[in-house]
Amino acid sequence: NHRQNHSEIEKRRRDKMNTYINELSTMIPMCNAMSRKLDKLTVLRMAVQHMRALRGRAVPFTETNYKPAFLSDEDLKNLVLEAADGFLFVVGCDRGRILYVSDSIQNSLYLSQLDLVGNSFYDQVHPRDVATIKDQLSSLEGTPKERQAQEAAKNINISPKIETNKGQMCSGARRSFFCRMKCGVKIKKSKADDSDSTPEPCIMNRKSKAKQVTTTFFLVHFTGYLKSWPPTGGSEDEEDEDNDARNLSCLVAVGRLVEVSDEMTDFSRPDVAKQFTSRHSSDGKFIYVDQRIVSICGYLPQEVIGTSGYDYFHPEDLEIVAQSHKSALQGETAVSSYRFLCKSGHYIPLRTRSTLFRNPWTKEIEFLVCTNDVLT
Repeated sequence: NHRQNHSEIEKRRRDKMNTYINELSTMIPMCNAMSRKLDKLTVLRMAVQHMRALRGRAVPFTETNYKPAFLSDEDLKNLVLEAADGFLFVVGCDRGRILYVSDSIQNSLYLSQLDLVGNSFYDQVHPRDVATIKDQLSSLEGTPKERQAQEAAKNINISPKIETNKGQMCSGARRSFFCRMKCGVKIKKSKADDSDSTPEPCIMNRKSKAKQVTTTFFLVHFTGYLKSWPPTGGSEDEEDEDNDARNLSCLVAVGRLVEVSDEMTDFSRPDVAKQFTSRHSSDGKFIYVDQRIVSICGYLPQEVIGTSGYDYFHPEDLEIVAQSHKSALQGETAVSSYRFLCKSGHYIPLRTRSTLFRNPWTKEIEFLVCTNDVLT
């Protein structure tokens, strides 16, 4: 009887503790971002981290060792130095939940940590950029370049020798991409400025007809890497969760606002980008463009890929470009000068050098490689 009573008391104690742990996990944003059931130690660790973050919002940080639990001291030091002109951003790869954002995002997007942490990253970006974000957060099938290499190998009937160890591949994989993020309204400090509450210039305004609410988007360049979320160790509650633990990963990145050139931009300045490269199919469609086109022309790479280059040429220059295109397809190195349409509606003068690339096995035309320079 004594042993039975003791067992019942212990069972009630464990049940009560599990109830409180489960209730605690529902109150922590980072716990909600996880797709699997977390063990007790992980819940408690995330709760401590969340309370430190809340305390830090009320008073300045006095702890020299404060940092997100999933970053080493060296990683954090390098990222903080790199983020001096941007903000640190951590997103879970499985569900796209925002796990951490530095308070410097207030200076860039006029949003607070409370506005973002625990929410979906997909809800914070332009709808047309969601597919790009999902591709960048994909940690189980290699990097985007590795997936492109696999697809290219399939097209020429070659079995690519690319290792696909999921646990090793996701950690450390580099990421660099552009997207348009929602921003808040800049708060004016002086009363004299209250009459002018217009947000700063942005990449795009999107107006909802139903509520007549204008959503403002800023263009952000994210650079970072995927990092595995280390499990806390074995426990009674995760006997069958070893595989899931290895799949826990997040994107650790630095976000910076991108300045887009306009009609008044002085391209002779050394700090202004003035060249970008592109690849085109034989009919002139973009199949690749490097990221410098963003600051030069205002287009995101995903906006122009799949469209025809002829859609951007000035009507008076079409004949010149068509003749250069024909010469390049005949194997010549063609050079042409023309006017290229930017996203803001103005034209910039470009000089393009085009060369043909043929498949070394089939000798068929693969694509045209173009180096595009802004004429100053």
